[in-house]
Amino acid sequence: MARIMRIVRTCPEAASEVLELMFLVSQIEAATGVDREYRDAKRVISRLRNPLWEMGPTDREKLLAAAETIRRVCRLAEDEIPPAPLADAGERARVEGRLAAALAGEFDAAQIARITGIVAAALQN
Repeated sequence: MARIMRIVRTCPEAASEVLELMFLVSQIEAATGVDREYRDAKRVISRLRNPLWEMGPTDREKLLAAAETIRRVCRLAEDEIPPAPLADAGERARVEGRLAAALAGEFDAAQIARITGIVAAALQN
């Protein structure tokens, strides 16, 4: 949380977007319990660069400025940022592992794989 507050202080014009994004992420985590690592800075940066909804150029610039601020504050190299929030290696495997644990005994492996694909697609978009 301290890092988020530093980011907000550094880029105050993007404060509401960053805080809203963090709130939405925490709601998704609480609701699904699937991906506890979604708050990882790399995914937040990627999500800011690839918003879930269309927006105007001014709003888009604010999100990109926030993403760049997070990248700088976290000292991340550009090549460490996934092109899409779920594009990093192993993300689907982590989601599938969590779903398999949560749904053990209720669904077979093929059904869990299909559910994983749906969840991954929903999180991606």
